[in-house]
Amino acid sequence: MNIMDAEIKRKYLEAGRIGKKALEIGASMIEPGARLLDVANAMEKFVKDEGALPAFPVNLSINNDAAHYTPAINDKKTFKTGDVVKVDFGAHIDGYMSDTAITVEVGEQGKHSDLIDAARQALNAAIELVRPMKSVNEIGRRIAEVISSYGFKPVRNLGGHGVERYDLHASIFIPNYDDGNVVRLQPDHAIAIEPFASTGIGMIHEGQPGNIYMIDRPKPREDEIIYRNFNKLPFAERWLEGLVEDPKSYIKRMMASKELYSFPVLKEHNGAFIAQFEHTMIVLNDEVIVTTR
Repeated sequence: MNIMDAEIKRKYLEAGRIGKKALEIGASMIEPGARLLDVANAMEKFVKDEGALPAFPVNLSINNDAAHYTPAINDKKTFKTGDVVKVDFGAHIDGYMSDTAITVEVGEQGKHSDLIDAARQALNAAIELVRPMKSVNEIGRRIAEVISSYGFKPVRNLGGHGVERYDLHASIFIPNYDDGNVVRLQPDHAIAIEPFASTGIGMIHEGQPGNIYMIDRPKPREDEIIYRNFNKLPFAERWLEGLVEDPKSYIKRMMASKELYSFPVLKEHNGAFIAQFEHTMIVLNDEVIVTTR
């Protein structure tokens, strides 16, 4: 896009408003003994009730899990006192999305408050730098400085990204440290910045499947039920209930034919804890609007 169309801007702003409120609802439900499935269902229902759709399944990633876990069908998992929970979610209107995240310590004991503050303040500091033609490594450098000042490490192989229509992780990558990349932010684009702070070495690896999938074909069949309902956005196994007779068998068949990608849970090494915060913003020629704040 060259100059952002007023209607496109409106959709980004509305998706941001709805995503922000959904995140607040989810965070308020997280307490010892609460079920992950109940939190995810409530957040996704709110988005639909507001006239939008989920941009991706609610991610509820605990302790050393950084991302990509969503509850399975009939998931019995519950939150435990002391858990560090990353809640990552977004809404979309006509494909124009928000992506936002918060970290909650279950039971609010304060054991991990410094870690949580490090990620939160790194995001705030990064947002202050955002403007057209700002190089992404400058943003990454600031994120790393703030996280390091708290005594933690930024996760180096995760970062922010462009947000385009039906493309959640578009083109530009915004690192959480100075990676030397002098690519510059362009006006009239949406981006998401998401610092991850770690008590460990600041690197993640792929773990077990997290119940999140996405069409993995350059030209998907437009009559395919997944494409008709979710386009090429990520979806949860449980979202297929009522759409197909047996979701697990359906996914197994689609995976075997290499039509789906399964997102692995992303994990920090050696059980280290991770905190995350994220906002979406639209970068215009004359202003930067944080849509999810």
